[in-house]
Amino acid sequence: MENNKFCTRPFEELEIHNTGEVYACCPNWNKFYSIGNIFTDSFENVWNSDKAIELRKRILNFDYSLCDKEGCAYLKQNFFPSKYELNCTPVMNNYPLTVKFVYDYECNIACKICRDRMKRLSDEELNLLNSKIDTFFLPMLKNAKVLIINAYGDPFGSRHSRLVVQKAAKMYPDLKFDFHTNGILCDETHFKNMNITPDKIEKIRISIHAATAKTYGKIVPNGEIYFPKIIENLKYLQNLRQTNNFPVYIHFVVCADNFEEIPAFIDIAEEVGAVPHFWEYRQENCAWQNPENLYVSRKDHPLHQKLVKVLQHPNVKRYKDNFSPVLYDEII
Repeated sequence: MENNKFCTRPFEELEIHNTGEVYACCPNWNKFYSIGNIFTDSFENVWNSDKAIELRKRILNFDYSLCDKEGCAYLKQNFFPSKYELNCTPVMNNYPLTVKFVYDYECNIACKICRDRMKRLSDEELNLLNSKIDTFFLPMLKNAKVLIINAYGDPFGSRHSRLVVQKAAKMYPDLKFDFHTNGILCDETHFKNMNITPDKIEKIRISIHAATAKTYGKIVPNGEIYFPKIIENLKYLQNLRQTNNFPVYIHFVVCADNFEEIPAFIDIAEEVGAVPHFWEYRQENCAWQNPENLYVSRKDHPLHQKLVKVLQHPNVKRYKDNFSPVLYDEII
């Protein structure tokens, strides 16, 4: 790594998970190094906790021992700004510029990439989270330029996340939103109900994991019914971007059920003006899934060589930089 570049995430970003644990980066990329818990301590104490300060000191000295150097695309491919372009110190007086809410698991589907059943907040859980909006969640956004919501559930399918977006959009008129969604409810009706106009959208990331309704049906119960709606919404977003050209990313987590559709998935992305991104399955806690279906990216998987052949497709190789580091190594 060039000695004048470094990771800015611990100085500018944080993400909050359902237990209240706070991370300066994706926990899969920084070995689940939590800097504190928002439900047991104040935001100020978490943001400048001893663990947060220690992490920042290490990064300023180009010490990435707390990071997964193979799993993090930024580390592996050196996607960092110059150290001298930013004013970063171990103790940060400013609140983060980017906040990621990952604590709300409520979703409108049961995509088997991440869960075994439909998950809905109980009345007690919903009331508890809603009671924290004004006291916990909105105040930490006072310096934020972007709110990323929600990589755990769905911001359009969750009653709590919809309320968070409505209130945040009203309280912080200049705040932009980075939506993580399955795309089924990402339509005009929901944008209006949540007070979201095109100028408030930073980006939209849609997890689809398939290029056909049949394969989507293997990933999501009743997926054959939902898939045409997702394509319709992608085309709606394509038209919406004519007034504000925010990026749309469509995500694809590789498993045995879908990897043969990678080239066709790229075709869909090009047709609707979206950017395709591909990831391998890395979670170890999905007991409801057959590991042989999930971990096709592993070299000992019986279908791994077939996956490698798909990754050598000319159209796939054009997008090699859009693949996670593990998959990228199989392309080059």
